[in-house]
Amino acid sequence: MVTLKDIAKHANVSICTVSKYLSSSMVVKKETERRIQQAIKELGYVPNVVAKALKRMETSNIAVILPKINNLYYSEITSGISQTLGKYHYNLYIYEVDNLQLSEEEILQLMRENMIAGIIFIGLFADQSFQESINNIPGWDIPIVYANRYTSNTNYPLVYPDLVQAGEIGTKHLLAKGKQRLAVVHKGLREEILNYFLEGCHKVCGEHLPIVMEMKDEMDLVNDFVPQLLEHQIEGVFTLNELSAVYLAKALQKTNIKIPEDMAVLSLGNSVMSEISTPELTCVDLQNRELGMKSAELILSQIRKEAYEDVTVLEPFIVERHST
Repeated sequence: MVTLKDIAKHANVSICTVSKYLSSSMVVKKETERRIQQAIKELGYVPNVVAKALKRMETSNIAVILPKINNLYYSEITSGISQTLGKYHYNLYIYEVDNLQLSEEEILQLMRENMIAGIIFIGLFADQSFQESINNIPGWDIPIVYANRYTSNTNYPLVYPDLVQAGEIGTKHLLAKGKQRLAVVHKGLREEILNYFLEGCHKVCGEHLPIVMEMKDEMDLVNDFVPQLLEHQIEGVFTLNELSAVYLAKALQKTNIKIPEDMAVLSLGNSVMSEISTPELTCVDLQNRELGMKSAELILSQIRKEAYEDVTVLEPFIVERHST
């Protein structure tokens, strides 16, 4: 293993000079820097990052805790986090709750033991994980961000999309397309979360109140769900799950229902799924990547002891394609 002594000898400088140069605690002459860099390259020196972290009692590792990574929704948010952290040379560690098979308390203790510099929690709207156990972390002096979910706790910064506005602009869009009889379709959303969307819908729909329908896993969309839409003479469907919207569009086509002429389909979420769907889906974009970037900025602000916003609410917007 190459040591600082080896580098110093190769570069013809003192060990102290090499040590201070590598720790950025001393500025050296250009010629000295060139010799040290050449010695590092020729000898193949690799700095012991772990040892440095232990010595300084600091780390550049940021943890992202989420249910699972094989989900485009999570991937977009995580990509935004990675993009921002990468600019400042922080390392991103992803912990999938579904695969760890540990309790919440054990996962949080794992963060503490591994000298994590900050933790970002991400979840879907129906997810209530870590809302209680997270309250222990502020006492550990580890920065945290609670992303994509609202909580009444004010001990850490929150960042999430405006679900009421999502319901409002989605309904406005369908009404503007001449669709009067509307349905809001969800898949297992908690009533508390569903009501945010419905509040937005009710702000603009007036006498055209949408019916609320739940799409269950065991449903045969062609034979079970689509007939229900036809029975209610639905003209526009606001689907609060992007994958469900893709499946619904496919089922409508199988039953010879023209999209958007006979029935418009609006999706919540704007990933590649909506772009490759047939037809391409119009979406309410919740700014997933921006949410990830903002989460990373909030963690970095805490690490640097800078001021930050306690609550950040992202505004959704319509991305119009061919399904409406």
